[in-house]
Amino acid sequence: MKLTVKFGKRLKELRKKAGLSQQQLAELVGMESLNNISKLETGEQLPKKENLEKLCVALKVEAKDLFDFGHLKTRDELIENIEESLKNLSLKDLQFFKKTIDAYLETK
Repeated sequence: MKLTVKFGKRLKELRKKAGLSQQQLAELVGMESLNNISKLETGEQLPKKENLEKLCVALKVEAKDLFDFGHLKTRDELIENIEESLKNLSLKDLQFFKKTIDAYLETK
């Protein structure tokens, strides 16, 4: 997964955790449009360096937190992520993953 996409997912996660809409975050950061936040969250672009600090202040996090992609997820979050990943797979790919899961479970 590209850095821009990872960053976007993390930004969206932190924004939601802070209870902010994209519009509210755009206003706090001083961006002209919520479209700018949307582009960041979808991984189309990374923020300009001058906006990184503003994002940190608005979200009440340190810069390193914006780039913390390796955090643990809850069981429900993992299941939700897996379900999202599986939605767009072909039947052949789904069959492959089902066989892989079955083989894994047999070894436990």
